[in-house]
Amino acid sequence: MPIPYIDSKRTSLRKAGYDELWLQSLIHKEPSLLGLGDLISVGREVRQRSGGRLDLVLADPQADIRYEVEIMLGATDESHIIRTIEYWDIESRRYPLKEHRAVIVAEEITNRFFNVIGLLSRSIPIIAIKLDALEIDGKLALSFTKVLDLYESPEADDPISTATSAQSWVEYSNKESHEVFEKVVELLSSSGRKPRITYNADHIAVGGLSKNFAWFRPTRKNRHCTVDLRVGDANLDTVLQEFNTAGLDASQLSSNAVRVRLASADLSAKAAMIKRVLDYAVAEGGGI
Repeated sequence: MPIPYIDSKRTSLRKAGYDELWLQSLIHKEPSLLGLGDLISVGREVRQRSGGRLDLVLADPQADIRYEVEIMLGATDESHIIRTIEYWDIESRRYPLKEHRAVIVAEEITNRFFNVIGLLSRSIPIIAIKLDALEIDGKLALSFTKVLDLYESPEADDPISTATSAQSWVEYSNKESHEVFEKVVELLSSSGRKPRITYNADHIAVGGLSKNFAWFRPTRKNRHCTVDLRVGDANLDTVLQEFNTAGLDASQLSSNAVRVRLASADLSAKAAMIKRVLDYAVAEGGGI
């Protein structure tokens, strides 16, 4: 049986009568709301030597990782980004034996500042989380979507592929990593459709009648495969929510594209959802 549908209306926390301190308190009590795992809160309004206060410090005790979290209602701005990085740096120096990650939470992350954060994430471990406030039947609901994840540099022990053909990619890749590409092509090829496939040295591109819409990077070491999908501006938030709700590691790559890490098992367990997302991508490619 499908879950009953309830109409919702997008709003903002301020319009709903809530402020930043309320949101801070909510996350302090329920850190899992951010979708970063089974975290605990180890600090709130943490005083910094620069004179400011860090909104929240969350921790993953198992992995010994700390998350320095800054919250902002409305859109991100320069001061918000600078403050987040400054506090992350202070806490990293204070506890140098722990792994630290900077987290920005905002109701709106504009393309301009998304590009800035995206560049910084190549050297600073920044995670950006978009907060959506929804009014449902006179009540407030919150949705947190990870729109930027940590930048992943190439594996030190996984050399850049020199594969340029179907067979050479099979020989180069981990079997399960390559199966992700094969299973996606199988989904795309239903009803007699035939996507256009181009084998390049560092990725496999899949296209439609007008342009490419998917890029696969099977690895030699790992079982997962990194997949970039062009899904269109209008579908971006929907796709990110679909992936995150399904427990898949997805983040925004640009204003119209997402990056997701898939395992072969995901293509079986979540085939219907992945097929819906692929349909958006196929449309962006001009159909197949």
